[in-house]
Amino acid sequence: MFKSFLQNVIEQTPGARSIVLMGCDGIAVDQVNRAESMVEDTHNIVVEFAAVVKELIHTTTLLSVGDLEEVTVKCENLTIVITMLNAEYFVALLLDTDGHIGKGRYLLKRDAHKLREALD
Repeated sequence: MFKSFLQNVIEQTPGARSIVLMGCDGIAVDQVNRAESMVEDTHNIVVEFAAVVKELIHTTTLLSVGDLEEVTVKCENLTIVITMLNAEYFVALLLDTDGHIGKGRYLLKRDAHKLREALD
């Protein structure tokens, strides 16, 4: 279930490099990459961002602004779109800097309920 969802998003998003379903504990559930050479890089990046996501969840709770839904980080060489599925899991989509962020965000938002159901 997870692999087909992730594969669908990465294939339909121009400029997508990798996509990972990850627990906030830093353990990857599933991952799809455009190139095998990206497997370890993607894993390292997303593990580090899992710690950031945990901190953001804590901050949104302290500020009483509601649950964290999405985070986008745009760097010089990479853009990362993180979509929360629930308090324990998120999906991270890694794109080239000229990748189609909007299409990736749309696909993640449109079908996130399928992953939520599969995680329950």
